[in-house]
Amino acid sequence: MKKIVLIGAGGFGREVATIIEVINSRVEERYELLGFLDDSEQFHEGSMINGYPWLGRKEWILDHKDEVVCNCTIGNAKVKGKIQRELTEKGVTFETIAAKLSYVGPYTEIGPGCVFYGSVMISTNCKIGAGVVMNQAVTIGHDCVIGDYTTIMPGTGISGNCTVGNEVNIGGHAFVIPGKKIGDAATVAAGSIVFSNVKAGTTVLGNPAKRMRELES
Repeated sequence: MKKIVLIGAGGFGREVATIIEVINSRVEERYELLGFLDDSEQFHEGSMINGYPWLGRKEWILDHKDEVVCNCTIGNAKVKGKIQRELTEKGVTFETIAAKLSYVGPYTEIGPGCVFYGSVMISTNCKIGAGVVMNQAVTIGHDCVIGDYTTIMPGTGISGNCTVGNEVNIGGHAFVIPGKKIGDAATVAAGSIVFSNVKAGTTVLGNPAKRMRELES
């Protein structure tokens, strides 16, 4: 069993802890979840999160990197990317966690520190970057490229030959038609149908998806 800690004890971290529990109970005893790391002031020695201890701040992993792997379970893509890059440079190993019934096709590359919820389906010859999150029942078509620290919410479908940039957020039950490109740090709102390329840093909404400047920060 791999010893693992989760960096981030919020809702996302608690969900990933549950995925690990299901893997251990229904697939194989793969992980020993030691607990959570979190820099928030709300945690202190003796704090428990859904039965797991708060171990300390994220720097804890630096003293244990030779025997423990981790996953960064922070929802904010920029913060997550910053932490994962910094710790990777210092020799920390990030584990990709794939729930029961998730599927990764042949000739597909998966980066470190990803999380795949149940019923995720990734086709053949794809390239998935570091720290990507795919929520329940996401489907990725053949030859897609998904950039680092992108999050794709439940029920979304991305057709073949699409390219999605870094730190993109795609809402639930959206759909991207074949061959489209979504630029870095773009947002595709829930339920949108993407028929055209999406520029970096923009927000699109609707069917067909159109830019909504008033929703951009």
